[in-house]
Amino acid sequence: MSATTSTTRSPAVPAVLPSHDFLRTPLLATARPEGFKEWHHFLVQTRGRRILINFSLMSETLGAGPPRLVPRIIVVVHDGRWTGAVERFADADVSADLCTLSVGGSRMHIDPDGFRVVLDLPDRHIHGELLFTPGRRPSLGRVNNQPVGAGRISWLFVPRLTATGRLRIDGVEHRLDGDAAYHDHNWGRFRWGDDFGWEWGSILPADPADPWSVVFTRKTDRRRLRCLSQALYVWHHDELAAMFRDSAVRMESSGLLGRPPDCTLPAPMRLVLGSEASDVPAALTITASSAVGTLEVVFRPDSHARLAQPSELHPARSVVLSEISGTARVRGSIGDRGFDAPGTGVVEVLHG
Repeated sequence: MSATTSTTRSPAVPAVLPSHDFLRTPLLATARPEGFKEWHHFLVQTRGRRILINFSLMSETLGAGPPRLVPRIIVVVHDGRWTGAVERFADADVSADLCTLSVGGSRMHIDPDGFRVVLDLPDRHIHGELLFTPGRRPSLGRVNNQPVGAGRISWLFVPRLTATGRLRIDGVEHRLDGDAAYHDHNWGRFRWGDDFGWEWGSILPADPADPWSVVFTRKTDRRRLRCLSQALYVWHHDELAAMFRDSAVRMESSGLLGRPPDCTLPAPMRLVLGSEASDVPAALTITASSAVGTLEVVFRPDSHARLAQPSELHPARSVVLSEISGTARVRGSIGDRGFDAPGTGVVEVLHG
């Protein structure tokens, strides 16, 4: 199957999320579980806060035994600095309709109203209930079956939601009331540590009334010397206004942020990776141009957290996901509509 990009929009709005964003694990992993991975990823990025919640299921092989799916929940919060936890579990439960994932006392449920997330991680002192709601006519960006090293990955995303609820972590209560949020869902078969890397970013406007939002992605080789594919998506309210791909997009980084990560998760990996300043850039500039319009995004990081795990292919190496918070500005014109919007961004960079 070749890689394809599409957006999904249905007149029957209630059917959009449950019929497209359901869990793939029970269908795909049963026949060929080796290397299978899947995660639902949520980001709240507004009012100076960033909240990252990730439910994942990943195939793992120990010794000569058969592969098994290992669930994890990641919760990371940036409120002046990053803090959080990674919790691993022995098993998980998936509902018959593939729309509910239960892990320990936590749960993620997909229904016509949005994504309902319950977090109960008592050993980490994390508790919360959140509802992520899309617009009245939700539209999903989707990419199918792209190569990552020797494997393949598919994903879909909802570029803009509102988050309502509460989250308590490290003794601090975070209350959300219509805060801007982003969601993506990834699944496929590949090995951490294979010859690939990526940069993935979500830019949401600082003003909730501003209709523009941006998602961008770039896939590279592991050393980030070759760009294999890249794309930038521009959304106006719930409509995909423009999509720029490959040669229409240029990404450039400049300088270095010059500060160590606020936290490394799981915490023992800090002993392996150290705490020196990383190669997070001081600025990332993305420009795009086509017959549809032109765009410039300038992202300026202010802090970052590291999520790390051992390579599946090279035992002496580690794979690092840097979650980078910062400010952004989006300027350009799409068709006859011009805009200049300040915003907030979270960019994920995969090293490994």
